[in-house]
Amino acid sequence: MKKSNFSISELLSVVVNFFDTIEACKEFASCKFGYGFIARSTPKFVAPKATSREWFNEFGSEMPSVIKVTKVTNARAYDYAKAINRQLGKQGSETNFESDGMSGYEWVVPNIIKKTIKSGDLQMCVTFKQNDKTKFETFYIVASETPHFAEGSELDFIKSHLYVAPNKSVKQSESGIADEDILMVRNYKFSNMIAVGQTPQIEEIWENILG
Repeated sequence: MKKSNFSISELLSVVVNFFDTIEACKEFASCKFGYGFIARSTPKFVAPKATSREWFNEFGSEMPSVIKVTKVTNARAYDYAKAINRQLGKQGSETNFESDGMSGYEWVVPNIIKKTIKSGDLQMCVTFKQNDKTKFETFYIVASETPHFAEGSELDFIKSHLYVAPNKSVKQSESGIADEDILMVRNYKFSNMIAVGQTPQIEEIWENILG
């Protein structure tokens, strides 16, 4: 990775403006723009036998804090159930799919930002298919005593130990939807948003981060 135009401390702490982001997302939802964002998250790892020793040998620490930074571009504000029924209609199937609802959540900006009813915490919601234009790109930060971008053997080690959640929806599959057309959902904490905007804006910011 080249020298970044952002400091690592900025990437680990910066948060988007609440009001500006809400207004921008309302526009994305109403105009169907291809929006995007850059967000932090804490990746999950598998724990094979002797994993603590493996981590120590690679990083000098049994389990350093690893932060994943993800760029999402060309996202769309899909209504989950409507999008699935639209796909079923294209296939000539009955359009009677019903989602399980959002127990404990309510929309702040429909199909983009939701909040937990109990705590009020916000999440960015991304719905996408394998065959659409929504793209994901990532890098990792090792937040040790000397925080740095993961490269080389460190990056290989992190990627080889990542837990990969299954993407397949049993309910959609049982409805006859092909794997590439299954609608998937990812949620990111609003407090971990580094930037939110239209896709060209996010691409420009990402290039500045990478240097």
